[in-house]
Amino acid sequence: MPTDPTPTKPILKSLRRPDVQTTVVAVGSVRFGDGSYPVVAGPVAVESEDQLMAVATAVMKSGASMLRAGTFRAEESPYGFKGLGEEAIWLLEHAGRQTGLATVTEVLDSAHLDLIADHVDMLEVGPENMQNFTLLRDVGRSGKPIILTRGPSATVDELLMAAEYILAEDNPNLVLCERGSRGFDPRTTDTVDITAIPAIQQLSHLPVIIHPAPAKGGIDLMEPLAMAGRGAGADGLIVSVHPDPANALAGNGSQMTVKGFTVLMDRLGIPAMRDEIDRLDREIIKLLKRRLHSSVGIAHIKVARGLALRSPDREAELLDEAADDAVELGIDPAYVRAIMEVVLEYSRSAQERAVGAT
Repeated sequence: MPTDPTPTKPILKSLRRPDVQTTVVAVGSVRFGDGSYPVVAGPVAVESEDQLMAVATAVMKSGASMLRAGTFRAEESPYGFKGLGEEAIWLLEHAGRQTGLATVTEVLDSAHLDLIADHVDMLEVGPENMQNFTLLRDVGRSGKPIILTRGPSATVDELLMAAEYILAEDNPNLVLCERGSRGFDPRTTDTVDITAIPAIQQLSHLPVIIHPAPAKGGIDLMEPLAMAGRGAGADGLIVSVHPDPANALAGNGSQMTVKGFTVLMDRLGIPAMRDEIDRLDREIIKLLKRRLHSSVGIAHIKVARGLALRSPDREAELLDEAADDAVELGIDPAYVRAIMEVVLEYSRSAQERAVGAT
């Protein structure tokens, strides 16, 4: 019997489906797509150790989640600053370790990929390489988390098809970035497409972040664009920061001052959110202490009554109840179950130690 010559249409991995929630991309302790708003900040290019450390320390203190800096550079002019290359990779890795920030840099060429992937936490494919399919496949095979930036003339569909090249290499750790489309007004240069954020999120399960760097006007335009991106539901933000933007070796005036970045973070409410997280963490620790105290008290009662310390049925019931509560509250039940298993395991150990000491 002859076979049907019509090729089977592939199921695109980037598209949102009823059974696919928004993908959460983890880079160390940073999460894209979980409802938080990571801010990725740093200079357009590493110029020196002093310059990079000054920016890294400043953005860390202001609440940035990741440190981003250019290492190998490709400027419009062949005479522009090409970056420090391999030296910049070492400096970026060092700055990340010193500040505790995860690091990201752009990969321009597959020849640099192994070196960068060995020393940086996240890779970036810039707008000029959005349809460099060989590079997309190579970074996908690296297994590293990746930021894929929309090209200046690319449609949303073209961005998602470019994303398929990475996802097809079994690398789901992909974040999309809206950076701007080429327009005709010299006052705005590349126009950041705020509407693309919800449009992409309706089509795809991948996190979407915003990078308002191409807009001329420095902080006067970058700040409202960053605010607009967040208001539109973006999953994070990239901001270029330099100690002295007017004399930077790269960036064409698209970098904020350190002071401007601090102002932006205040207006985004990032420090306030960090404070709220710290407060909640302290409350969680207090509740864990109370739970542990009660657990040990129950152990003493059980021993006095000749009952077994451990009740597997009760533990299973607790785990099921925790998972049900998680679903009701819109939290991943597997995440809650994993936490509760750790809590129960430590409680059992504490009970055995307490009873053994009596």
